Amino acid sequence: MSAPPLPDTLGFLGKGEKFWTNSGRQALRLLLNSLGLNPGAGVAVPLFTDLSVITAIAAAGYRPVFIDVEERYLTMDPERLEAARGKFSAIVIVHLFGQMADVPSLVTAARGVPIIEDTAHAPLSSLNGRLAGETGCASFYSFASTKYWPAGGGGLAVINDGSMARTFERLRMPFQEPSRIEAIRNIVMLAAKAVVFTRLLYPFLGKPLRRWAEQYALLEPPLNDKKIQPTHAAVARRQALRFPQRVARQRANSLRLLAGLAQIPDIVLPHERPGARYNYHMFPVVLRSAREREAMAGAMWSRHVDTSKIFFNIVEHCRRYGYHGGCPISESLAARLLTLPNYASLTFEDIDRVADAFNSSLRICRSTTNQSHAGDRTERTGLSSIS
Repeated sequence: MSAPPLPDTLGFLGKGEKFWTNSGRQALRLLLNSLGLNPGAGVAVPLFTDLSVITAIAAAGYRPVFIDVEERYLTMDPERLEAARGKFSAIVIVHLFGQMADVPSLVTAARGVPIIEDTAHAPLSSLNGRLAGETGCASFYSFASTKYWPAGGGGLAVINDGSMARTFERLRMPFQEPSRIEAIRNIVMLAAKAVVFTRLLYPFLGKPLRRWAEQYALLEPPLNDKKIQPTHAAVARRQALRFPQRVARQRANSLRLLAGLAQIPDIVLPHERPGARYNYHMFPVVLRSAREREAMAGAMWSRHVDTSKIFFNIVEHCRRYGYHGGCPISESLAARLLTLPNYASLTFEDIDRVADAFNSSLRICRSTTNQSHAGDRTERTGLSSIS
């Protein structure tokens, strides 16, 4: 059984030609191969991003060129991209967590080098009235369970260049339909996820399984030559009908959470870039230190609010792909960033509870830290006096 045709309901993703793929990672690999770059060419990519972006670049036969990000917005720094000129033949811009990258400045720094936009986190995000994915030669989406559009798996490529679209279609033409056994296994896995991640079972099963999966990158989508599962495509089509409403609810939750945390000093909150509309796929908060993040993750869980140290080990993973330093902000973010619950299904009451838990937890954590530091100073002063 083949995937259903692409519906008109996906028109809100732009006017480019659209192609189902088995994953967002497969879409990126095919898009890169459709550019016709020389084997081993450099592809600029932010260091602080999903590992699947890096592995797709390597699988396409190219070399990641790691670019640091802006701490304020967590997206590729145009100045750092400019400084790497001559080292790359293509660029992957990542609109991380749904926050729009500074596309105009990155285009200027690119100087004609082809740009692919990673819009997996950014459907319906925009900058200066232009949607994510409309500027580069192509973009791609993911329907994995952890994404904003959780159809269980699969992906979509959107190509704005006609010649590139024809090459892309030729490259994916020999791909095989998933077998019946794979289809059945997929349905079973989707059902299992739906059960494990309910509020009742999540504390006992979902949380430890998710932590394990994050640590060992077990949620990485397969990079194979299979076509999309028909069930994934069908669910994605159905979800598209209500997707703008889902984004509106999640954005409203996020703005309420943002207001609830607005008075906290010494943290970086996910404010929108000027001129941007942020879909708030995730709600990242950057704390003062790795120690403070660890303390906050534990304190929040003790109040029955889960958090995620997403991409905490990305630096270690990227060393296997040639990273040898030069991205200090990204390295710091990997140690200090925590995401808070903001998803569309939460009520305003739930959001207020998250904000209250964060405010009270951080107040206690910092009070304890200050007392500890004061004790350290007293102890050092005493030793100095004795000496």
